[in-house]
Amino acid sequence: MLLLFCCLAAALCGFASATEGAYTPVWDLGANDAVGSVAIARDGSTVVAGAGPVVYLLNREGDVLWKAAVGSKVNGVGISPEGSRIGVAADKLYLFDRDGNLLWTEKTTFVYHSVALSSNGTYVAAGCDNGAVYLFDRNKKTLWDYDMGTDSYGIAISDNGRIVAVGCDDQGVYYLNSRQGESWSYGTGKCVKGIALTPDGRFVAAGSYDRCVYLSTGEGEHLWKYPTRDAVLSTALTNEAREVFAASGKTVFILDRTGAEIQKIAIDGRVESIAATPDGSLLVVGGGDGDRSIHLFTRDATLFESNNSGAVVNETAIPETVTVSPTPTNGSAGPAAEVSAQAEGEEGSITSQMFGWLENILSLLFKPQDDFLA
Repeated sequence: MLLLFCCLAAALCGFASATEGAYTPVWDLGANDAVGSVAIARDGSTVVAGAGPVVYLLNREGDVLWKAAVGSKVNGVGISPEGSRIGVAADKLYLFDRDGNLLWTEKTTFVYHSVALSSNGTYVAAGCDNGAVYLFDRNKKTLWDYDMGTDSYGIAISDNGRIVAVGCDDQGVYYLNSRQGESWSYGTGKCVKGIALTPDGRFVAAGSYDRCVYLSTGEGEHLWKYPTRDAVLSTALTNEAREVFAASGKTVFILDRTGAEIQKIAIDGRVESIAATPDGSLLVVGGGDGDRSIHLFTRDATLFESNNSGAVVNETAIPETVTVSPTPTNGSAGPAAEVSAQAEGEEGSITSQMFGWLENILSLLFKPQDDFLA
């Protein structure tokens, strides 16, 4: 009983500190298709999104800087922390600069599922349909490839490029050291699509089709798993895993490092993808069918006070799509579709948080599959 009391006290303290600023909508921008992948630069100045075969690059205000069509559906996008390089996983692996210039492509006979970039685009990690994970340098030289033996649907890389985390079709979460190979892995019971690392690689969040989000340390210690109602398609982390984000159904779950629920955000369609700045000031959400929009949320309204507009929906005209090699365009194709996002649970009661935290404790009875064989 004393232990339970201490745990509840810790949860309440975590709740008080974590909910000092709830996420509220800033703008949303209609896309041509389900927004299957999003990424954001460290300072929040640049957002990249993939919808259908089209890649969008936007600034923090929601203005489209450029958009480009690639050779097939975009399966994943990534951006270097400072925003200078953009990676796209599709029929090929594409690397763009911030101005929309195509720097290079890498083609195999297979499709690329995922991509992630280290600082300054020095390293580009990609998961391929041939069961391999590749690490390229910024000049397209293959530094190593690791045979996973299964499709890799989610990938993340630390800022220094030494750590790569991978979520796979074989139900596994893998933590790779670029110099030594696999460090550890565990199984979730179903396909893992959502994967996220803190910039230093010290924490890993994984989202599985088993309807749970997992948090582990870089040493392979499982901290907790949190059950949701639907498959978890995407995850994101802030520094030190102070916030853990999970996309499940039509909801983004925001949890603290103990696994306690802080907030839930709902949109009109399935949440396909999420990304957050390391400081947690900005959250990007990509909506699927029923929504098909790129959304930006903030918990720091001062970032947008200079606009003095008070608007939460972006009505910027979208430039015309250009095919590779793309260049910035000033063309206009009419106003973006407007789909409003609805924030939920901003004033959640302490009691509800206590019950959510207790539910998380109970979920730990069903631990990750430590005996998972890679």
